[in-house]
Amino acid sequence: MNLLSGMEKFGFSMDGDLDILADEKAKAATGADGSAQAAVEKTEKDFILDKKIRCPICDRDFQIRSVLATKLKRLEPDFDLRPNYQYVDKCKYDFMSCPNCGYSALDTTFLKIDTARAKLIKNEFCPSFVPQQNETLPEIYDYDYSVEKFKLALICTMKKKGKMSEKAYVCLKIAWLRRAQLKELEADKEANKEKIALVKQEYDGFYKQAYEGFMKAISTETPPYCGMASEAVEFMLANMSVYYKKYDDAMKIIARLIGSPNTSRKLKDKCVDLKDSIVAKQAQNK
Repeated sequence: MNLLSGMEKFGFSMDGDLDILADEKAKAATGADGSAQAAVEKTEKDFILDKKIRCPICDRDFQIRSVLATKLKRLEPDFDLRPNYQYVDKCKYDFMSCPNCGYSALDTTFLKIDTARAKLIKNEFCPSFVPQQNETLPEIYDYDYSVEKFKLALICTMKKKGKMSEKAYVCLKIAWLRRAQLKELEADKEANKEKIALVKQEYDGFYKQAYEGFMKAISTETPPYCGMASEAVEFMLANMSVYYKKYDDAMKIIARLIGSPNTSRKLKDKCVDLKDSIVAKQAQNK
């Protein structure tokens, strides 16, 4: 059916099917010169923006790179709930670090520092910090750069006598970054042999610190733990316990989650799946 039939009397003879999107489709299919245009693959830079932050310790402004998280497509998380996104490893950008006084922290806690802890940073951390005069802010953060800043954040967290959950979370972020870096390096194991050994050592060390720290935090602190719901942290710990083959500890956490009225149906189903996986692993080890 010609939807524009009857327009002939006005001098317009519109043959064929009506498609008001035809021009837009043509633009998308061809370049400015009329040639076929290949789809442009997005890169990490496409999701990075510059932000200016004022340090709550030294009261000076500095630049950071930030991620347009709302534009990112979320992918399946790792077994321990490490978030993954298409095109960008957002974990690399989950910190803020003042290049002037050195104060560093998770991006969610950087500006939320009280007077007492700010004083501890000024007295216990800043006098020892040596600013890196020739350091420039990279266009995109690589793993070594981000890990270095997270290590400063860990030192700051210890100096300001932060909660165990915050120290554990910073350690977990470092471990997650090193694990992702390992995947990249292992693409050429022979060329990266020495680097792989160093990164693996740091991954193991910080992952263990994170595990032990969070296990301590859930028994001594009131949730949320560094902004995370208790159920999410406990499910993460159950998976980490399986990683360390501490199946009894994992089973105790799973039983607690399944029996809790605060645990969502979806999470309880995941707990049941994890429980079945543990039973299978234990059977294999017998």
